[in-house]
Amino acid sequence: MTLASFAHSEVLAPFFLLVGMQLRSEITHVRQILLPTIAAIGGMLFPALIYAVMNRGTQLAQAWPVVMPTDIALVMVVLLLLGKKVSIELKTFMLAIAVADDLLSIVVLAAKYSSALKPMQVFASIGAVAIGVLIWKVPHQIWLTRFVNFFILPIYIFANLFPTLTKNFVLTSHLGGSIVLARVVGKAIGIVLFTWVAVKFRLARRPSALQTGEVLGGAILAGMGLAVSFFIADLAFTDPALLDQARAGLLIAALISALAGSAVLTLTSRKRPNTSP
Repeated sequence: MTLASFAHSEVLAPFFLLVGMQLRSEITHVRQILLPTIAAIGGMLFPALIYAVMNRGTQLAQAWPVVMPTDIALVMVVLLLLGKKVSIELKTFMLAIAVADDLLSIVVLAAKYSSALKPMQVFASIGAVAIGVLIWKVPHQIWLTRFVNFFILPIYIFANLFPTLTKNFVLTSHLGGSIVLARVVGKAIGIVLFTWVAVKFRLARRPSALQTGEVLGGAILAGMGLAVSFFIADLAFTDPALLDQARAGLLIAALISALAGSAVLTLTSRKRPNTSP
């Protein structure tokens, strides 16, 4: 089995199965996920809008779903590395955002790219989510979560990035630049703005221990999105050159989001009188 074998989207079937199980679990706590769901909607709309505007009048504009997903595995790695600088409330908030983000991404994937999906891709993505919702829980589910986060997602991301990094990496391009701006700026604005609106107009309540600076830092971290975005990019771009530009843009956006989000959360932690363990 070669590295290229792991670049196929069917490899993500365990990830989508886990997404379905998480969705079923979170749906039972509607009040707790209302604010993160509203925030996730903003965090998907603004990147798509920025990308579409920057590419208006071209075929590239049709690929707006590429900039929408967030990889919670990447976000959680950064949050874990930050340790005590990050509150439990922020981790919970970001996990809930990711669940809503995953659900909306699946809906967009099914609605926009259903005709482009091969039967096995449908089964490995939409089908796997449906199965996950139905079975809900499995014995030793923590091991499935670790298998997905520490094996499936990393190897899928690496298998897709390897050809781009070694042969066709494009540091600057219009497509890549629009993806970076849409993800880094759009995610931050969308999540922070929609969170503020939801709280301001009493559509949802924000946990008292969750500070505004933490919401901003988490929103910036949400700009990290590789696995599901790679999946969508494979469907959106048939030109290999454009696909490489998109992958490069997604990688650069993830790196910028990780660094900027970490910086904001580090500064925020210094102003917090009591840091959660």
